[in-house]
Amino acid sequence: MIYENKELNTIGEIFDKALSLAKKDKQKALDFLDAYATYVQEANNISKEEALEIAKSNFGYFAGYYDDSVRKIIYETYQAAHPIFGNVSVTAEQAYEMGKNYHKK
Repeated sequence: MIYENKELNTIGEIFDKALSLAKKDKQKALDFLDAYATYVQEANNISKEEALEIAKSNFGYFAGYYDDSVRKIIYETYQAAHPIFGNVSVTAEQAYEMGKNYHKK
């Protein structure tokens, strides 16, 4: 995706930008979310609503790899949650069990 004339090639680069903006300027962060959702929409030929849910899910998923402070910023700024864990911190053991249960669905 292109944002402010810079190409973001990976989800890591996209997430880093989302996190950086969320720490500085909530309105710019929400504008970035909209731009990312548009990118997802166009790449997958889906509705904007579906793309926005995917974008939020992606942010929530990626935030799951970080500590509680980063997860809180992402969850609060983007109203995003991890697709399996939600917006709570889990231990490795809880994550394992939740992942197993999710897979069974």
